[in-house]
Amino acid sequence: MSDLLLGPLGETILDLIQSTSNILLDIYFGVVTTFGNTLPILIILVLLYYTLDREFMTNLIYLLVFSAHLNYVAKIFFHNPRPFVHNAEKFQVTTNVLNQETIWGAAGYSFPSGHSQTQGAIWGYILKKIKYLPLFVLGIVLLISIPLSRSYLGVHWPGDILVGVLFGLFLSWMFIRVEPWLEMRAKKWTDSEKILYGLGFSLFLFFLGVIAFIIGSLFPFNEAISISDPVVWVEADIGTYPGLFAGIVVGRVFELKYVNFSTENIDKKSLSVRIVIGIVSISILYFTAKWIEDLVLEFQSDLLWITQATNFLSYFVIAFCLAYLIPWLFSKFE
Repeated sequence: MSDLLLGPLGETILDLIQSTSNILLDIYFGVVTTFGNTLPILIILVLLYYTLDREFMTNLIYLLVFSAHLNYVAKIFFHNPRPFVHNAEKFQVTTNVLNQETIWGAAGYSFPSGHSQTQGAIWGYILKKIKYLPLFVLGIVLLISIPLSRSYLGVHWPGDILVGVLFGLFLSWMFIRVEPWLEMRAKKWTDSEKILYGLGFSLFLFFLGVIAFIIGSLFPFNEAISISDPVVWVEADIGTYPGLFAGIVVGRVFELKYVNFSTENIDKKSLSVRIVIGIVSISILYFTAKWIEDLVLEFQSDLLWITQATNFLSYFVIAFCLAYLIPWLFSKFE
């Protein structure tokens, strides 16, 4: 199947977008699409959490993690192939930037676009909360450019990016509406209750992915997928974001109880220490988790659940360290 939402019209629009190809757009879209990845955005948000506004960034991180997981769930439910998978001869894109050729591709399924959904979610939240003209202009530029780059580079149909942006905006609107209620309830919960509810919700997210997988395989929109195929489970990756969510919740409970660091009135030295420790720690944690994932993939054979369980545990540890152990390090250095 081609464009799941727009059908043949989507192919026509994609042809039109790609017909504008030139060296300047290659450079521009190649750069902005990289900054649309969830990982760089999470790194930036974590560093801002350490240095700018911890409560605002905590809520934004929760929203981003929730949105990213729902995007995975939707993709494994619809399992629609990407444009270059549907027709590599027609839609595969190779850019040439500074004599460096890049053949663009992406893993997993196409509908909806994760980059587009992420932009809709984070900018919908930020621009609603912060009234600042330069930030508004930046947000609108990225909200248009990053989704558009995904079709320009041939990795998403126009329908993917349209649904992605709209769904992301809807999630931000919904989160803003329930945020006051959640904060009020959280003030009444004990630490044990916060951990229990956080772990419970993360398991709910995990099994939501499992249910979508089973329904999508039994009633396929496109080609059937097999729940006994380890490769399909690897592409689904339903353990990463629930693990991150659980680790953030548990780490935050420990941090507030034993560290309780502040982002107010930080001197330049402390700010530099936090940025350096944050970047180094995030890099070490992330590449360690990827190494573990690759190691598990090498030995998993036909054990379907081992990759997902490993992803959940690995990213739980990453989030716990980011939320608790690294702020603890700040308290020692500062």
